[in-house]
Amino acid sequence: MQRRHGSLIKDNSFNAGTGAVILGGMEPLQSLQRKFSISACRRQSSIDLLAEHQFLLTIVISNASSHECISFKQDGGRFDSSQFTLKFHTNTFYKIYVKTKPTQNFLSLNIGGNDLKLDPIEGGSGEYVAIWNTADKEPTKKGTRRDIEFVLSGPDKTLNKKLQVKFYSHNDTHAGWGQKLDQITWHCSPNDVGQVFVLEEQTL
Repeated sequence: MQRRHGSLIKDNSFNAGTGAVILGGMEPLQSLQRKFSISACRRQSSIDLLAEHQFLLTIVISNASSHECISFKQDGGRFDSSQFTLKFHTNTFYKIYVKTKPTQNFLSLNIGGNDLKLDPIEGGSGEYVAIWNTADKEPTKKGTRRDIEFVLSGPDKTLNKKLQVKFYSHNDTHAGWGQKLDQITWHCSPNDVGQVFVLEEQTL
């Protein structure tokens, strides 16, 4: 189930620690999280609602050079894969930050057919970072979208999720139009054979 942009991420303890990502002139994620957190006296946090073996996966995508978070566009029901589109430049390096809670062990990340080196930020923290180069991507035709796969693999499970995206030429300013995407959180549930399903998607 998808939530509209602005729905609150309920993981009140989000902390990027030493690997904190500061997105282009914005406050650190720790500060943003406190600002948008839901009072514990009013609602249970998502972590309290997780069933056994389920986990939260938080993703932050920023330009590796400018540290600015990517933009996205609300598309409603125009396209089949998602109600929103992530916007990227071609020939650009992006920093992909991933945090799991409870801590999960992952070894590799593939985005759009590109194998990325997935580096743990701190041993046993469940936080990882990777750099994605979009040099092999072509600009998306006007009025269309592309589906690319986000594949996160560990020793005992694999998450494979389609992302609806649009690629713009390296100098096309349209890639920066729209709302800024601070983070995506997926409520994940693996089955008995290690296939991970996304039960809920939230954006902030």
